[in-house]
Amino acid sequence: MTQAALALHGVSAAYRDELVLERIEASVPAASLCAIVGPNGAGKSTLIKAVLGLVPLAAGSVTVLGGTIAAMRGDVGYVPQSESVDWEFPISALEVVLMGSYGRLGLLRRAGRAERTQAMECLEQVGLAAFADRQISQLSGGQQQRVFLARALMQRPRLYLMDEPFAGVDAVTEEAILRVLGALRQRNCTIVAVHHDLSTVRDRFDHVLLLNKHLIAAGPVATTFTAEALQRTYGGRLAIIADAESGRTAVAAGY
Repeated sequence: MTQAALALHGVSAAYRDELVLERIEASVPAASLCAIVGPNGAGKSTLIKAVLGLVPLAAGSVTVLGGTIAAMRGDVGYVPQSESVDWEFPISALEVVLMGSYGRLGLLRRAGRAERTQAMECLEQVGLAAFADRQISQLSGGQQQRVFLARALMQRPRLYLMDEPFAGVDAVTEEAILRVLGALRQRNCTIVAVHHDLSTVRDRFDHVLLLNKHLIAAGPVATTFTAEALQRTYGGRLAIIADAESGRTAVAAGY
């Protein structure tokens, strides 16, 4: 049996004594593209941060690539929500990407020619090599998102945790991200992403966690991402429209 890239063992988490996640028990198989799906306030971003140790657990534990997050942190890359980043900080796109090498270099070594070459290759992968010297505040929202994806690539992790990587991006950025994610999966990397566009889950992901403070369902998209499971996740905020010709179900939810 293939070891799970991420395993959640009865995970609960709270903000200011309010329970946000309760007894989440699920696993994500290695070399998969997994979407975390649920309404606003469901605890999706909190779950990502709990895995990273940025939010303390009220109960339970997390196994990452067979170990603890403390032991495996160098193998885990994080792409945060764009609104959580200070885009006015005076730093270039290349310098942001170079941050992904700090874990390997340690405190005493500085990034050198080899690291700068690798950083440029990461920017090339996301289509931003020409913007290497551009200050991040001068980039568009989609370009900023790609810079942070390049930073995660620079780290060369085996597990990527991404908080809404497609939110508010343009078509060029969306295509760039999809191309990179596909290449990562081919290299047996695992991607876990908070995702809000229900109509694209079937096309972009092969595994899904349906979340609304509790785990509603988890498993392969083909068998888990069903109208009944979505209704339990979103309740009255979900509209389900059957498409008899394609055999698929289009979904739209209030956020």
